Amino acid sequence: MEKKQFLDLLKKHRLGETSEQEEAYLAAYYDLFEGRPDVTEVLDLDETDFLKNQIRDGLKEKMALPQQKPVAKTKKLYYRLIAAAIVVVAFSAALLNFTPKGSGNLFSLFRHPQNDIEPGSNKAILTLANGKKIILNNAANGFLAQQGGTQIINTAGQLIYNAVQSAGGIDTAYNTITTPRGGQYVVILPDSSKVYLDAASSLHFPAAFAGKLRTVMLTGEAYFEVAHNKDKPFHVITKGQVVEVLGTHFNINAYDDEKAIKTTLLQGSVRVLAGGDMALLTPGEQSQLGGLANNKSIGIVKNANTEEAVAWKNGLFQFENADLKTIMRQFARWYNVDVEYNGEINERLFSGEIHRNLTLQQSLELLNYANVNFNINGRKISITP
Repeated sequence: MEKKQFLDLLKKHRLGETSEQEEAYLAAYYDLFEGRPDVTEVLDLDETDFLKNQIRDGLKEKMALPQQKPVAKTKKLYYRLIAAAIVVVAFSAALLNFTPKGSGNLFSLFRHPQNDIEPGSNKAILTLANGKKIILNNAANGFLAQQGGTQIINTAGQLIYNAVQSAGGIDTAYNTITTPRGGQYVVILPDSSKVYLDAASSLHFPAAFAGKLRTVMLTGEAYFEVAHNKDKPFHVITKGQVVEVLGTHFNINAYDDEKAIKTTLLQGSVRVLAGGDMALLTPGEQSQLGGLANNKSIGIVKNANTEEAVAWKNGLFQFENADLKTIMRQFARWYNVDVEYNGEINERLFSGEIHRNLTLQQSLELLNYANVNFNINGRKISITP
């Protein structure tokens, strides 16, 4: 899809129909594909010079974003039950701090049947530039591989790219880390930016940032802590949008099965580009592409629930007025299960939080107390009214 988007934008550029935002979008794609002749061979010399100049001059000026103070951490919300919704639980030292009325034996609520499913864990596959795949959760800790002048170190749940020599004059090697359903992983990029990758997600990135930009491509969901570098902007490409930053903390949710691409800013400043539309976010704001308006326009939530947006990184499912299908999509990714619905599902909304270290059965039991009936058969959950 990304190659097609690049070529489609190039066609518009040749016809003189691209907007200023689309020119920036095109330059970001060029930066990502510069090391791939199968893509860039379609460019003539003038187009190549134009895109390089766009990266060197135009984007450097556009990316002079104001520095913002971190958004103040708000006092943790105490969620009320909404229409018999999820009960807020805390799981510590195998002890629950609440007992639903009429539940009987406390521990009978959280039985552990044979067909229960364990929560997700640190699992991922790394694909090197030569196509070799490494299952990271099976790999030993320590030195893993070398890509150009960069050493790759694997630790428990974390992949570190350590540049041991300058990237100048070295062919760019592109790597991809992919988490399966039921997996998560952390990547420290060669510029020291830190990326937390959620389940069923992937990050495509160079082993060394040699160009004028730092460009990566994301599918799924990730939380970014970008190292500040005013001379080398950081770009995140997802399906339908580009996020431009200098150094900041933000979360992107870009799963294909969600209604909108959500970019939530916690610290710093980012610019979101989508087609001919552009939005500048400040801390506490969230952009939505495809949710608030339509698939082409960017909507802004001014006072977004930032805790909910990054709850997954902190080991929680957190919901605020979420419908059942939204909740089950998160469960499906984290527990690696499929969900089917039998009959008409009630439209009521849920609010609350559940720890992601619970088993599937334990998490579903909380929904069961909100009159949601379920059955687990292998890796399939059947939901009935």
